[in-house]
Amino acid sequence: MRDDGRVSSQSGPGRPRDESIDDRVLAATRELLSEAGFQQLSMRSVAQRSGVTRASLTRRWPSKAALVIDAVMGLTPDLTPFAGTDVYGWIDFVVRGSRELFNRPEMKATAADLTLALVEDPEVGRSLWNRFTGPAVGLFADDVGAKTDEERRRAELDARAVLIMAAGAAMYLSTIAADDASAELEERMAELLTSGYRAVTVARDAADLAGQ
Repeated sequence: MRDDGRVSSQSGPGRPRDESIDDRVLAATRELLSEAGFQQLSMRSVAQRSGVTRASLTRRWPSKAALVIDAVMGLTPDLTPFAGTDVYGWIDFVVRGSRELFNRPEMKATAADLTLALVEDPEVGRSLWNRFTGPAVGLFADDVGAKTDEERRRAELDARAVLIMAAGAAMYLSTIAADDASAELEERMAELLTSGYRAVTVARDAADLAGQ
């Protein structure tokens, strides 16, 4: 367990992490998810496919859910697409990035079962949320120029709301409403979130000005 309460899959002190093992294990996990889905996946099958011992596997990942998260989401969030964007570029990428993530074969094969597993293991769910939203939320607050504690609190709340709406819509579209999935619908989702945020900020700024 890390100091911030997140589940860590890092090796213990004095035991350097072998990234080649990580790569083999995560690639094998993605293959098995695409072939058989979350329910049929086991730590044993991943160990066999990757050529890694189960002991080495369980030292790195405390549960199947933790392993699957790293396989489909990555070990760390990729913030490169946010570089050089403004807040509206941030919203646009969150919408498109969420759709891309939930369109991956391994994610389609595991989304429903993984969601249930995270409900049953809330600590892993909290780890996922903190690890992948924390940095992006911080960038959003920087983009809007939040300076005071209250401005930053409000900006971070806005960012989390956008993330939840975009990711939730992407998951729904890839599972229940898959027949409606299209580039046009993705464009409209990005447009609505962007214009909605713009309208909210204009109204908020006007209210703040009136209250001065």
